[in-house]
Amino acid sequence: CKFISHVKHSTAKTMKTGGLRLYCSLYLMGLQNTPEPKCWKAHQSDNFEVNLRYCDLTGSIIIQFTDDGIDIFRLGSSPSMKYLMHESMILNGFLDELHAIVYEGDVIDENRLLTLQEPNDIEKAREVVSFA
Repeated sequence: CKFISHVKHSTAKTMKTGGLRLYCSLYLMGLQNTPEPKCWKAHQSDNFEVNLRYCDLTGSIIIQFTDDGIDIFRLGSSPSMKYLMHESMILNGFLDELHAIVYEGDVIDENRLLTLQEPNDIEKAREVVSFA
């Protein structure tokens, strides 16, 4: 039995889906050996989703890029404690990257890959991450 739990939805004010998905996919692929060698396997199932599967197969992180924002899901009926700890590290790093995309640098809003409806949406997402 597979179980999908919705971790977080962040509603975009503006989003350049293709560029954001590519940037985030490359970032997530770079995390395949974090914090241990071969603990994650990245897979891009379509143009709107990136899947990170954990090595013990108890869970996966699914990040979907929709027309109105980003959804993060956990796939797995009973993820291991190790999975949950590593998921927390991955998602907090991912949220750091989103924060940089949305708020950092000398870029006007029209040129950003992502702007959010709610200014504190990233911090709200941190509150629902395990072991945050």
